[in-house]
Amino acid sequence: MSRLGNHPIVVPEGVEVSIKGSKVTVKGPKGEMGITLPDGITAEMDDGALQVSRRNDTRGQKMYHGTYTRHLRNMVNGVSTGHSKSLIVNGKGYQAEVVGKVIEMQIGFSHKVLVEIPEGVEVEVKPGQNTFTLELRSNDKYLVGTFADVLYKLRPVEPYNMIGFRYSDQRVKTKTAKIVTT
Repeated sequence: MSRLGNHPIVVPEGVEVSIKGSKVTVKGPKGEMGITLPDGITAEMDDGALQVSRRNDTRGQKMYHGTYTRHLRNMVNGVSTGHSKSLIVNGKGYQAEVVGKVIEMQIGFSHKVLVEIPEGVEVEVKPGQNTFTLELRSNDKYLVGTFADVLYKLRPVEPYNMIGFRYSDQRVKTKTAKIVTT
C-alpha cells in the first residue's frame, strides 16, 4: 500500500530533527513543529535523512506509514522553505486589504466581508484591475490549505463570467451564456 513511506526524507541544512520516543520535533528557520507518531510507526535519523518504518505489514500499519511519512515531509519542507497558496479573485469592484489580523473584502455583497486571519498565516494582497490576488503563506501546509478553503467558499468561481475566488492552479471549464431563441 505505502510506497511513499519507504523513501527517506532528506533533511536540508539548517533544519534540526529531534526524536524522543514517539514524539518527533522539527526545527528550522521558519519555525518549529512537532507530531506524535502512532503505535507501531517509528522514525530515526540516518546520515542526514529521516527514515520512517512500520512494525508489521497489516493494512492499518501500511496506511499510517505513508500518511505519517508525508506529514513529516511536509513539516521538514514547512520549516525550511514554507508553504503557500494563491487565490485569484475576479469581479468588477472587488477589492481587499489586510487590517491587522483581519482581511476586509468587498466581493459583491451589500456589506464588507471580514475574515480573521488564523495565527501562523501571513496574507499578502496584490491588487490589479478588476481583480486581486491573495497570497497565503505559513510553515503549516494544513493551516494554509484550510484557510484557503474558507476563503474560496465565500464566493466560488462561477463558470460563465469567471467571477469569484479560484486557486491559481485551478482549471475552470468555462461555459457559454444561455441563449433564448424564438
